[in-house]
Amino acid sequence: MNIHELSKSTINAVCEFPPEFRSKVLKVALVAFQPTAQDRSKIIENLANDRGISKDQLCQVIGVYISLVRLFLQTSDNEFSTRLSEIGFTSDFVQQLPFIGHRDEILNNLTNGFDADFGKLSTLKWKIDISLSITLIKIPTTVILCLTLKNGKKYTIEVDAKSFHKLRFNIAIVLKELASLKSNFLK
Repeated sequence: MNIHELSKSTINAVCEFPPEFRSKVLKVALVAFQPTAQDRSKIIENLANDRGISKDQLCQVIGVYISLVRLFLQTSDNEFSTRLSEIGFTSDFVQQLPFIGHRDEILNNLTNGFDADFGKLSTLKWKIDISLSITLIKIPTTVILCLTLKNGKKYTIEVDAKSFHKLRFNIAIVLKELASLKSNFLK
């Protein structure tokens, strides 16, 4: 859902919900960013019944809040407020959002689930598998990656050289994006 393409009626509907309901919807939206595969249909059903709206309408509202979180993570606090006002959200709605001034807490909450599921990388070793038989048969050279996580799990991945270079390139892009997000965060 692109937040810039929301209809005026959708924005008005989101702004008119009471603060307690907004808080519950925001919690569901933040939980949607977690990597766990829990079924949240009961929570959504209960919220829809409490408010007297259909599940489809509630899912659309949750989508708006997920878009708000994404926009918040991509922009600075001032830019976030300005963009929401430009899109058509009321100033009362923007002021009641618990984002501004709590960026560290939100980032920590969003990343905690990923740390628990994937652990942290302890070591990464790689070697190129080149042997005489491989060069005679003209089998593409492979790179063997050995990953060890801090929780003790070990993974060995074998990729061809072309895929390894793509991986290196994509990691460089991700690191560049992280640096850009960090610089936006520090503004």
